[in-house]
Amino acid sequence: INARVYNILRFRNGLDTLFATGTLPNARIKKIRLTLGTQNSVMKDGQSSQLEVKDNDREVIANVESSNFEITANGEILFWIDFDAGRSIQVNNSGSGNNNGFLLKSHIKAFTHSQSGRIEGRVLPREADAIITVTSGNDSATAIPDDDDGEFKITGLNPGIYTVFIDGQNNYNDTTINNVMVMKNEDTHLPVITLHQ
Repeated sequence: INARVYNILRFRNGLDTLFATGTLPNARIKKIRLTLGTQNSVMKDGQSSQLEVKDNDREVIANVESSNFEITANGEILFWIDFDAGRSIQVNNSGSGNNNGFLLKSHIKAFTHSQSGRIEGRVLPREADAIITVTSGNDSATAIPDDDDGEFKITGLNPGIYTVFIDGQNNYNDTTINNVMVMKNEDTHLPVITLHQ
């Protein structure tokens, strides 16, 4: 694995990075375990705070089903992991007196592009600082549009019909788009979404 400090918010809207390479016997994989380092932090309102990992052993585990990876013609096993920062980072209210601390309770899932779909679009104006959440049954994911052009992309979605909720900030109104179809190995393109005050 490429051991270093990763800014996970850089890897959004379809951007990813190579975590590790390796050889697996008989092309079998059931789960992945990541052991986190000790230099974990959260940035809020321009101030950095320590991020405490909930498990003492600092391990993050994700189960991997056979539909979560693909095997190439030359025997390579490919899969992606999605680390849901919005659901994983919580305010630490442990009563220890450190009310400014944060706790990491990891929500990650493994997926492959050939068995999952994607939703992409653009939200304007940028001043709305919108947050996009897509849901279908128990499957949900969140995106923060790009700072420059408001574009967003959510990957690793199970095929199905989704509700897209656009949460407007700075006095911009929210909006919801229903019945968005996501299909296996396809991009679902939404029209430009313009929020109003």
